[in-house]
Amino acid sequence: MRTVPILVAATAATVLLAGCGSTSAGTPQAEGADSTSSDTATTASFDVDTLDTGEYRTEPRDFEADGINAADFGPAVEGQRMAEFVVLPHDIDPRLTDGASMNNGVGVGGIAKSGLTNDAARQALEPFDVITTFTDFHGSPDDAYNLGVSVWRFADADQAAQAATALHTAELTPPAADDIFASGPGTEVSLPTLPDTLASTYRWDTTETDTMSTFTARGPHVIYTYVSTTTGGTDWVSDTTTRTIERQIPMIDAFPFTPTDQIESLPVDVDKVLGRAVGFLENEYASNSDTAVYGPLGWLHFDSDPEETAALFEETGTDRIARANSTVYRTDGPESALTLRDAFVAQTLDAYPDITEEAAPQNVPGTVCYGGDISQGRLTKCLIAYGPYLAEVAGFRAVGNTDPDDDTLRTLSQRVATQYVKFVRAEEMGLGEN
Repeated sequence: MRTVPILVAATAATVLLAGCGSTSAGTPQAEGADSTSSDTATTASFDVDTLDTGEYRTEPRDFEADGINAADFGPAVEGQRMAEFVVLPHDIDPRLTDGASMNNGVGVGGIAKSGLTNDAARQALEPFDVITTFTDFHGSPDDAYNLGVSVWRFADADQAAQAATALHTAELTPPAADDIFASGPGTEVSLPTLPDTLASTYRWDTTETDTMSTFTARGPHVIYTYVSTTTGGTDWVSDTTTRTIERQIPMIDAFPFTPTDQIESLPVDVDKVLGRAVGFLENEYASNSDTAVYGPLGWLHFDSDPEETAALFEETGTDRIARANSTVYRTDGPESALTLRDAFVAQTLDAYPDITEEAAPQNVPGTVCYGGDISQGRLTKCLIAYGPYLAEVAGFRAVGNTDPDDDTLRTLSQRVATQYVKFVRAEEMGLGEN
């Protein structure tokens, strides 16, 4: 089941909904959808000026033409670029599909997102500047096997090598009595095929968990891995660690990293897909992984069924995924956009049989929505296929929520409308035509 994080800070509830078909004007429409979302509002006759889009910007932004580069957001953009060159845990062990948590993704200014939150690690890192990180942590559904892999970017190779040594030393040092996040000290070990990797093991006796942590410096990057199991499988820990690093090294070596002094000049919208996404208002939550453009491999780090989704991306030619208060997929054509939506709805309805179809907000053409109560609250997701693009717009209200800024259901209608208007106007202005 493919999973995309809902755009609120306080919940990890996730779901994906999709569908396909067409209106009389050729615009995609869910099979069996209510006539209010198709017959009464075709693309040919629909007046976008009648839509309530609230305070959202409806004019697609051509960042390149406007001379807008990443500037202070550059480290986050570099981390998003790096995602395409980070190992997918399920490629190491197909059981490692459970996760796609809030910790996955880009981190800027430190390594806490990687799970290293103890005082010794923070102190070891103080002399060095972490420009950006990308982390993927996945486990088996029964939590018996876990693999986390992070790549951290430093200013240069010298800083990366020194930081790796300092962090490894911290792993081997007895923690302070008041360091509640610390474990250890770890036991230093060697990995025969990886002489440049600094490795240590630790056993949590209370949970009977065996772990291995490693640091590998490669150019301006440090590869960090954390592997654990509760099965007593120390061989699995060592083998998984070794295979992960052996795969990660050539991937990060192939990454065309941006020179430090050019990071602020990075483009923010590769292939002009991000300009089509809804975008955030000032009061809406957005992480460094949320206003983003990913390639297909980079996106799979957030996916709970990456193997199936990878096959779908291959089949539909999906090469760019942009996220900014909606998620926009660029496929190789209109039929592929429908194929992608069709596959997503089949996955979703299999996983969430109680979710039902809902009318499209404001009768927006080509829109199919599903919603209902899930264990964490109330969820609605709408999908809009327009030409070669497929967009997802989600709304979620957590159980017991009283904060309107964390209730994205209340803005769902306006965001669906905004998404459609941006699709129409991006086509009119020829923004990034395939």
